[in-house]
Amino acid sequence: MNNPELPPALLRARFDQPVPLLGVTAVARLRGPMAEVSVEQRYRNGADTNIEAGYTFPLPLDAVLLSLELEIGGRRLAGAIVERKQAEQAYEDAVTDGDSAAMLEEAGPGLYTVSLGNLLAGETAAIRYRYGALLNWHGDGLRFFLPTTIAPRYGDSQAAGLQPHQVPTASLQVNYPLDLTVNLEGELANATVASPSHQLAITRSETGLAVRPVELAVLDRDFVLTLESAAADTRASSCVATPDGAGFVALASLRVPAQAEDAASPLAIKIVIDCSGSMAGVSMNQARKAALDILDQLLPGDLFNVTLFGSTHRSLFRRLMPATAANLAKACEVLATLQADMGGTEMEQALAAAFDLCVGAGEANVLLITDGEIYEHERLVRIAAQSGHRVFTVGVGHAVAEAFLTRLAAKTGGACELVAPQEGMSERVLQQFQRMRQPKLDDVSLDWPAPPVWVTPLPAAVFAGDTVQVFARFAEPAEGQVNLHLHGTDLPAVSVAIQMSPEAELPRLAAARRLNLVDEATARSLALHYQLVSRWTNCLVVAERAEKVEDLPLLATVPQMLAAGWGGVGVQDLSRIRSCRPRSSVRAQSAPAAAPHFARRADSEVLYDIDPVDIRLEPAAFAKLRIPGGPGPVHSPLEFLQAMSANLRSMFRTIALPDRIDGLEAWGLDETLAAELRRLVGQGHGEAEVVVAFLYAFANSDEFAGLIDRWVLRAILKGWKLAAPTPQLQSELTTGLAGCSLSAWHWAETCGT
Repeated sequence: MNNPELPPALLRARFDQPVPLLGVTAVARLRGPMAEVSVEQRYRNGADTNIEAGYTFPLPLDAVLLSLELEIGGRRLAGAIVERKQAEQAYEDAVTDGDSAAMLEEAGPGLYTVSLGNLLAGETAAIRYRYGALLNWHGDGLRFFLPTTIAPRYGDSQAAGLQPHQVPTASLQVNYPLDLTVNLEGELANATVASPSHQLAITRSETGLAVRPVELAVLDRDFVLTLESAAADTRASSCVATPDGAGFVALASLRVPAQAEDAASPLAIKIVIDCSGSMAGVSMNQARKAALDILDQLLPGDLFNVTLFGSTHRSLFRRLMPATAANLAKACEVLATLQADMGGTEMEQALAAAFDLCVGAGEANVLLITDGEIYEHERLVRIAAQSGHRVFTVGVGHAVAEAFLTRLAAKTGGACELVAPQEGMSERVLQQFQRMRQPKLDDVSLDWPAPPVWVTPLPAAVFAGDTVQVFARFAEPAEGQVNLHLHGTDLPAVSVAIQMSPEAELPRLAAARRLNLVDEATARSLALHYQLVSRWTNCLVVAERAEKVEDLPLLATVPQMLAAGWGGVGVQDLSRIRSCRPRSSVRAQSAPAAAPHFARRADSEVLYDIDPVDIRLEPAAFAKLRIPGGPGPVHSPLEFLQAMSANLRSMFRTIALPDRIDGLEAWGLDETLAAELRRLVGQGHGEAEVVVAFLYAFANSDEFAGLIDRWVLRAILKGWKLAAPTPQLQSELTTGLAGCSLSAWHWAETCGT
């Protein structure tokens, strides 16, 4: 097995402690336009010392976290939403003070990290959270999915905004059971139910249907449930309203009628297929089938080309070609033998090359087939949005990066389809072609029976057969019809009466939808008022202990189960491979990680290359910098930070901060600053106190705080609390370091000079 997509890895946990996650239980309730899911994560500390369990996990892109609860030591404690920096500080205070705490934070779109600090040896705990999401019909079908694992991703996680403790790791050695029940209520209980991911056991319950996997599932693949109803068109559209403080919030969920394809209008399509290493196995099989299905859908008047990519990219033709029998036969010959053998996932270059292919008159469409497993996609989405192309995405595999593929399609006026293995690939490809060939619905409007206080916008692209969902707020109860008008078409308006509903969580889902539509201050206020986890807010629970924990906890990162079939894994017996962890780097732009090689020991154990120390800053990455106008080479603040991080990370649980200024100079502290610190000692401050106060001011400055990982900050905070420097000393050092940058110290003169 030689897979260039596999990231460099740690051979084993640094302390060989057992993985603390025992398993997950989930119960979903699907009724009307909404799904509500309750999840319990169970933890046990099997180590002989206290630990901090850290676990990054996926949720659906449109999921809205509604509550968090921590059960530990026989107590059940409810979480509260707090501004992010305040929550982080309170969490670190609790951990360094010897209490237990849990914090849930958004790590990125569709990614969340839970941290459980100070779980004692032999102790168990449960973290329970609940989220809501809207259900979307397409035609007579509805797809519900529960993401369970995060496949390894290509690129720089830090450039994508993830902190070191948020970066998912993966292991072939772990096995987490998933106990799952999906309850279908109301009209949904009359639908035909199936799953392409799991075998199902379906039983009748008092409220409808109870659906469970036949065998106990594990967290190695997304759970996918499909519902079909021949009568769906008659009841899929609805508008429900519920009280929200002094007003009312309404959700209009409206199905656009089906529309005939415009076969007379030729289609210009650029097919882009991911052939990187992560696609090996089931994903590549899906992509190969999708590509051949696409060619079957082309008509003689259509134009097409195919671009394949990995670390490099190539197109089958130099330009878009007519869909003649000869051209299609040539493309089929290549696509029938597609392999995931092109290296890393350099998607941006491949899409840019596809965008550059000349189209001529008419609109260009891109159909992208990929698992989407990349970190840095914000720039790619911007480039695609500026290209003038509609991008239709087909996500394949057991753990597709839904957030990226959905966002890419939405920002370009396209659509996204996720396809699990054993799911109908031909059907999904056909749906995308139907959307491309439809007459465009450019002029769409929504009428309410009364003027709303605010309303969320219609989607940028509306397609026949899809569901349009819009929230609105009213000062008074709104009565009457909501009308979706499809101007310039023969399609009738979609009309539905507003009905009052007991769905108490709708206002919170509406507030979550508005977070990206308002300014930052308003978004933060909404998140706090409606108690939502967001980019600006975390959920925090603190469990105070009568007997405080003295030592700092060991970090026990919970690795992901490697997604079934990812990178071809699953076709061989690789159960003895340990764990893999992506490298991190402070550089905003980095070269693709070198492909790891494998070595086989005499006992046939397969090992990844070992990266023995996980330090955020690379020692050889930065040369000595010269302060402008200075007398000669000096150590930069960035070099000092790197040395400080390396030394403190090597301590782990034993706090041994330097107690002399000489110790700071050994890490590369500038001579000018060392002299300033000695001046403070000369004023009567203890030298150890000055050293700790300097480290605290440095680590918490705006310039450096985002570059220092959680353990180093925690070690400094613990030492700072023990030393307890005076407020006057701390203020003077904080002021003095206020002008520092990555390349120069720029010590400010303080009032004590």
